[in-house]
Amino acid sequence: MARVSYIDTAQATGDARAMLSQMQERGREIINLHRIIAHSPSLLRNFFRLGNSLLVYGMLPPVLRELAIMRVSQLTDADYEWAHHVPIAKQAGVSDVQIERLREWQKADVFNARERAVLAFVDAITATRDVPDDVFEAAFAQLNENEVVELTIVCGYWGMAAAMLNTLRLDVEPPFQQYLPSRSE
Repeated sequence: MARVSYIDTAQATGDARAMLSQMQERGREIINLHRIIAHSPSLLRNFFRLGNSLLVYGMLPPVLRELAIMRVSQLTDADYEWAHHVPIAKQAGVSDVQIERLREWQKADVFNARERAVLAFVDAITATRDVPDDVFEAAFAQLNENEVVELTIVCGYWGMAAAMLNTLRLDVEPPFQQYLPSRSE
């Protein structure tokens, strides 16, 4: 159960109300994440601008981005984030086997060299908020400068989101509950 209330469009104020109204008018689903961030009306739009910029306009290949997000979700136990990104990851081209084997990616033979370099980078930055030189160089051998910078931002953004999701204990909406990780993961 969430630690704070979910804000409905009618309860929202300022820019949050405008944004939620626009979403409703366009037929977009308002998820619990939107309803929680609406507590901070001036931040809602910009929070989603950055996330959508990374999801829609980013230079990092979608498969790598989604593997990174899924791994951040796993490492931070952000089940809400995980459940919402499983369908996005599949649409981006992450295979069911890769999703199943992500926790043990170092031993799994379903990840190529580029994906392994990204996952090692994600593991390092999520654990220590820094990346050792050898891990950075391995990622840099597989990605260009723009992609390395974006990968760093992806880890930071979804790590920040994980902290918020876990702290505020958002409830996973019924359509996404099917994607919740099993406790054995």
